Amino acid sequence: MDDNQSPDVSTFGPGLALVRRRRRFFFATVAIYVPAMWIIHSISPTYRTMGTAIGIWVIILIVTMFWSAVAVCPRCGNFFHVNGMTLLYLRKCLHCQLHVNADKKP
Repeated sequence: MDDNQSPDVSTFGPGLALVRRRRRFFFATVAIYVPAMWIIHSISPTYRTMGTAIGIWVIILIVTMFWSAVAVCPRCGNFFHVNGMTLLYLRKCLHCQLHVNADKKP
């Protein structure tokens, strides 16, 4: 779909804001891993504590991954980051190529 034929991009703002917020939660979960493990290891360096912390982190990662994967593209109505069985965190919709920041561009 060509950008000239699509509806006004400014109307996609709330939908794209939701996609961006869910992406931020996912990437924050990924980024927090090393500092969290370092802090937990400095508090209690046992295998049981580290294993429990890693298990909790993996559960949180799966939840945020699923939550961000089901974010719907405001233009085409398909999942923004999922195409078939493929989950890709690209900056464009995998179906209609709408950029995640399309509503912010002048």
